[in-house]
Parts: sequence; structure tokens; C-alpha cells
Amino acid sequence: MKINFNRCIAFAAIVLVGMASCTEDNQEAVEMTDAQENMTFPNYTTTPIDGQYFVILHDNQINFRIDPDDYEGAQAAMRKEAISFLAQYKLSEEDLDRIYTLALTGFTARISKEKIHEISTDPRVKYVEQDRMGMLGRPIDHPRNQPEEPVVNTQSIPWGIKRVGGPFQYLGRHSVFILDTGIDLNHPDLNIDTQKGFDAYTRFRKDWNFDDEHGHGTHVAGTVGALDNHFGVVGVAAGVPVVPIKIFFGPWAAYTYSGMVAGIEHLGVRGIPGDVANLSFGGFDESRVLDDALLNVSEKRRIWMVIASGNSALPATAFSPARVVGNYTITVSAIDSRDRRAWFSHYGEPIKYAAPGVNVVSTWRGGSYSNQTGTSMSAPHVSGLRVLGDIDTDGYSLNWVGKADPIAYRR
Repeated sequence: MKINFNRCIAFAAIVLVGMASCTEDNQEAVEMTDAQENMTFPNYTTTPIDGQYFVILHDNQINFRIDPDDYEGAQAAMRKEAISFLAQYKLSEEDLDRIYTLALTGFTARISKEKIHEISTDPRVKYVEQDRMGMLGRPIDHPRNQPEEPVVNTQSIPWGIKRVGGPFQYLGRHSVFILDTGIDLNHPDLNIDTQKGFDAYTRFRKDWNFDDEHGHGTHVAGTVGALDNHFGVVGVAAGVPVVPIKIFFGPWAAYTYSGMVAGIEHLGVRGIPGDVANLSFGGFDESRVLDDALLNVSEKRRIWMVIASGNSALPATAFSPARVVGNYTITVSAIDSRDRRAWFSHYGEPIKYAAPGVNVVSTWRGGSYSNQTGTSMSAPHVSGLRVLGDIDTDGYSLNWVGKADPIAYRR
């Protein structure tokens, strides 16, 4: 699989420093060195999947009514609809890949360029988009730092948690869905709910693998809700159930757009109004299917979508899904410990809040902890606040471009 790296940062995390121990000194933010400030971050982009397309249909042009309370029935009806549609273009059931009835109305299928041009003019078709793939890269791996036995209190509070007003003990009924690389299922510092989980790349439920093979998803989960116990770190909403929705797989965090949309659709199936989804991947190529899927699920299910703005120091409006604006979407930029906009952070509309994103210590795969930087780290601070309730602000980001973002806070 050849990937062209030439446009935008897809993954919102940037590995800057090594594994951090859980001491107070290492929890406090350190200023970026001149060398770090001059780093050239890789610009990830996606590659089209040859012969694979989304076919999105007009809701009023399908031969059945989608019942939002009967997902299985809607899926069965859409499969029948898709097979019939493809047959009209001399394509078989074997060409059908995935079907969608909640995030999108349509399907993905293997279709030639000649056929897709013909299909795109069908009056039943709202639009077509080529599926895409990529890999986000393997992070720097470090020696594991296992938590100490909880005999004495060695827990410390990361600077970002303090900056947003935390930590807070979570006692509510909601969950935070982590749409990411999975979560380290054996991490002792996390409250993980696998019952609602999803693996976008394993077709059979019995084979689903929620475990984090990369590290990014575990780091995000810890900032949201690491337990308030005697060791490690503590999250903004300490103890909130974190749900793994695995839309990136393997140590190199590979993905497809069709897999990502499947994860967003599953979120709509299992989430309830007031739940929160953390999407620390706000800087992909422009994609209508990603934007539509996220907006549709958030509006239909009233689930909060907290999105990292991205890391290529460009306007957030240029990237999916960071550019999505809805009643339940929150795009987040990054600040450092001096409230300065992180130099790599995307900026401008539709960003709603800034949050800590430089030298953030959190949980990591293998039961360990790691220090990471990026808007991936900013978003989970806001996810933790949102699951607790309304978000307040405490000042504005400095060194802003275009406008100063209000800094998320909860008193």
C-alpha cells in the first residue's frame, strides 16, 4: 500500500518526548525547545482505494422507510436495496462492501470507474465518493513505565487537567466513546466499557479486537477519565466509562474512510442522548461522507462530537471532520501551559474552545504512561468537561491567528 504524504496532518497527536514517569515534575508542562519548535511534522494524506466507492442515496428515492428504532430491520432493507441497485448495473452482491442507514443512507461497493460515472447520474443517487485509505504511522516506542502498587499515593494531576478546572469524579450515567486506535484493555487506570465497543475492521462480532496496538487511543482515554486512585494520573471526568470504537488498526494505525464511517454509525446505534464521542483525528482530506456521517449521527442521536482541529497550522475549515458545524459538534484547538496557541494548531472557524495540548501526560498501552503533544490531546480535555455538563471558559488563547479561542474550563 503506497501512501502519499504531502498535504495535511491526519492524526492529531505528535510525539515529542519520551515516556514520562508519574512524578509531579514530569506532569508539569515544559516549554518546547527551539529544536522542537522548528520540527517539520509529516503531512499525512489519504490514498484513493482503486475501484471502491460510497454510493449515497436520496432518502426519498429508496423503496422503504428507515425506522430509527429498528436498526437491524433498516440494515436488512438497505442490503436488499443495494443488491437490487447494483444488479441494474450488472454488478453482483459480491461487489457490495458495507451498508449504512444511520450515519449515511447508502453503501460502499467495488465499482469500476466507467460504471461509477454512469451511477453518479442516476436520479436516486445523491452523490458518490471514492473510498480512501491511509496509515497514520507508528509512534516512538519507549520503555514501559508500570504504575506502582497502590500502597502509597503516587498519583499526580497532569497540568492540563488542572488548567480546565479538574479533576472531577464522574458519577453520571453517560459514556465517552473513543473513536481511535482502541484502548489498552488491561490498563489499571481506566474504566473501560467493552459491551458498547466496536471493531470496524473485523467482520464478525466474536472476533472483534478492541485492544490498542498503537497507543493513541489509550492516551486520549486517560485524559478523559483516568481513575482517581492511588497511582498514575487522573482524568478530567475521573472514572467515566470509556468505550473503544476502533477505527484505526495495527501498530501503524491503518484506516479506510468506509471503516471510519462504520465506527461513527455504531456510535449512533449504541450511544444515547448526552453521551460524548472523542474524535482526535480532525485533519483529514476534505470528505463529504465523513462530514455528513458525523453531523447526521450527532443531530439524530444528540451525541456530542468533540473533534481535534488538526496540527498543520492551517485554517480548520479546510479539513474533515474538524470543519463540521452542528448543534452537538465541538472542534478544539491546542494551547500550551502559558495559554499560548500551540504553533502547530489549526485555527479559526469552526473552533469553539482551546484546551491543553502540549506535553500532556496520560495513560499508554501496556499499562504505562506517556507524554504526547497535539490537538489530539486537547480534544479529550473538552470531552471530559462535556460529559460532566455545560462548559465554561477561563480566558482566551494567546498568540492567536484570526481570533482568540476561549479556553475550556469548568468551575
